[in-house]
Amino acid sequence: MNVPINYSEQRAQTETYSSGFTQSIENLDSNSLKEDLNKSLELGRKKRKQLTLENPEFQIKQEIEDEKQNIKVQTHIRRGVADALKIQDLLKLKISVKDNNNPIHSLFRWFLLILYKENPEMYNWPEFKKQVLEKNNGQDLRNRLGYQSVIHITALEGEKTKYLLNLRKTIIEQNSKPEEVQHVLVKIFDIVEIVYKTHEHAKKINHLVDDLLKQENQIKQFKNEIEKVNQEIQEAKSSLKKLESKSLNDEIIQE
Repeated sequence: MNVPINYSEQRAQTETYSSGFTQSIENLDSNSLKEDLNKSLELGRKKRKQLTLENPEFQIKQEIEDEKQNIKVQTHIRRGVADALKIQDLLKLKISVKDNNNPIHSLFRWFLLILYKENPEMYNWPEFKKQVLEKNNGQDLRNRLGYQSVIHITALEGEKTKYLLNLRKTIIEQNSKPEEVQHVLVKIFDIVEIVYKTHEHAKKINHLVDDLLKQENQIKQFKNEIEKVNQEIQEAKSSLKKLESKSLNDEIIQE
């Protein structure tokens, strides 16, 4: 036989069902809101990344870092080549005191200009031979070839370096005997080429820095956009955190 349920029990049961249904709706709304907030976060992060990549400041600074890395690599190679040089082999060059037509003098003048910061017009072979090649077996010259900073050489010095590279083949061919001389000249010109490349990288960095200054307004606009997106991301994070905290409190109350 069915036992009739009194009014108070029926009301309590109805309220329980109603409460459960309401809670289900709230959970559904909460989950939907969480999903929307997570989507908003993901979109915000993607937008921030895109803005960062498109920001002229980011692009230019990345190019500057690339050029700096190129200089580091070239410097490392240059030092390795210089450390293996036998500068004293240049003493085997067959140059007479009156032999002013040998293009190798252009190389020695370049040494004075770039490595010793001396007036190349003051060059003369006997003195250069004595002070640079014979003294300590050319150790000072070798160190300068490998380790002296060349990133600040002037535009004119860069042009003179480029001109010297155009003489490379002629200089090596006219001074190919003995073989040791040819070998050391080939390696020295490898260093001269690295010096020129380093100069070009340094020049590119200077141009990029100028570009940064020229695009200051555009960069400022991108920074404002990124800051705005960051704020939106923080707001979405805060809302998500509050929602999760509320859900946790609701679960505790139910228990």
